[in-house]
Amino acid sequence: MYAALCIYQPYSKLDFLHHSSIIMAKQGMKKKKKHDGMKRGILDKPLQIINQLVAENLLIDYAIGGGVAALYYTEPVLTYDFDIICRFPGQGDLIDPSPVYNKLNKLGYNFGMEDRVMVEGVPLQFIPASHGLMEEALENAVPVTICGVKTRILRVEHLTAIMLNLYRPKDRAKLDLIVNNKSVSFDRRLFKNIIKHYDLNEKWKRFNES
Repeated sequence: MYAALCIYQPYSKLDFLHHSSIIMAKQGMKKKKKHDGMKRGILDKPLQIINQLVAENLLIDYAIGGGVAALYYTEPVLTYDFDIICRFPGQGDLIDPSPVYNKLNKLGYNFGMEDRVMVEGVPLQFIPASHGLMEEALENAVPVTICGVKTRILRVEHLTAIMLNLYRPKDRAKLDLIVNNKSVSFDRRLFKNIIKHYDLNEKWKRFNES
């Protein structure tokens, strides 16, 4: 089915609650009208659950990444990604995410495909912020409000640098959607500093030549 994803950018730059913020949750279904279910959206409950995990010290902090973050900065795109970049307590060489999954299981949420936890129909994947680019991206995440819930999201410059680093076909497609979209507020100087620091210049050159 299709599901409405309501997103507000800071300073009301874009209001996805009343515009075309639609993502596909499953393949092969017909598209609903733009405004179906827009008033509530689908991310409010999952975000409330994630904030609860932080309040109970099961997560240190988190930020939204992946396809949902790309959607936030651009326009509706086909995405199955609701990636949560996070830090678990005691993160280091020994990471134990089991308290988070045990809590979610007690709340009635179970694993779906690819190690994703289905929360109110939304597949969440908790990705530990590894040392380096991911850690820096999490530390510099910006506060936003999505579906009426306060949360944090990766800066677009870090998001695109991560996509460049991963360089999967879906990452390249979303990277192209962001960097070649004049409506996106994108600090190219900051982006170039980030990719230089993390030795991604060759990938950036390859991306622009493709």
